[in-house]
Amino acid sequence: MHDPELQNLLSLARSGDEQAREQLIRTYRSYIVEVAAGYCGRQLEWENDDELSISLLAFSEAIDTYNPSCGKEFRNYARMVIKNRLIDYFRKEARHRHLPLEGPSQDSEEVPQWEAKMAWEQYREDQLAQERAEEMACFEQVLQFFGFSLGELERSCPKHRDTRDTLVRVARFLASREDLATYVNRYKQLPLKELSQATGVSRKVLKHGRQYILAVFLIVSRNDFSHLRSLFSLSLETLPGTGKDVLKQTTGLKGGDPR
Repeated sequence: MHDPELQNLLSLARSGDEQAREQLIRTYRSYIVEVAAGYCGRQLEWENDDELSISLLAFSEAIDTYNPSCGKEFRNYARMVIKNRLIDYFRKEARHRHLPLEGPSQDSEEVPQWEAKMAWEQYREDQLAQERAEEMACFEQVLQFFGFSLGELERSCPKHRDTRDTLVRVARFLASREDLATYVNRYKQLPLKELSQATGVSRKVLKHGRQYILAVFLIVSRNDFSHLRSLFSLSLETLPGTGKDVLKQTTGLKGGDPR
């Protein structure tokens, strides 16, 4: 499927065109099976495996949340959403099912369940690390659309916790206002006057913290960055510094020295 045709179908599906959504699902049906089976490590059948139903719902979610501006192809984005939903499913299943740790009898040639479980957990951790790295690469590309790099964000990160908390509250307020969020996404700038009047934060502070506010706004307002939201603990209304520690957790790479 050519990109213009794909983008048109995605737009139609998001606007409520069920025929366009069904066409996308038909086109990517085999890909959905491929991704799900690859993650589960076994063949899957539509009639018997819940993992495929979950993957289909995840693919539909990807249609609704895909944003071309992140720089990620739709196939890769859909794969990430499918894997995230399967991870959620397996975590829920693990709460209700406990594998015995004892190995098989001496006559059995099966792999001990405890060993299989450890291998499966390692596989999932490797997949998560890859998804986090892909997400960070996407985040870097989006930051470039807004005129700055991850390194610049790191260097401009506020040193004081109170300042960071203030900027996070501003970013969350910005994301909650559809009119202001639309302005930011269109012009790649902060509506300084409106933000200052609405939040009581001076224009000087807002201007100085522009990059930090925009970065948090992007993480909060988009569905592409679920791992970053978790790492940055935004549910607690605070955001740690975007320095080397967070960068290491996300990509396994060292960031530049903050200045």
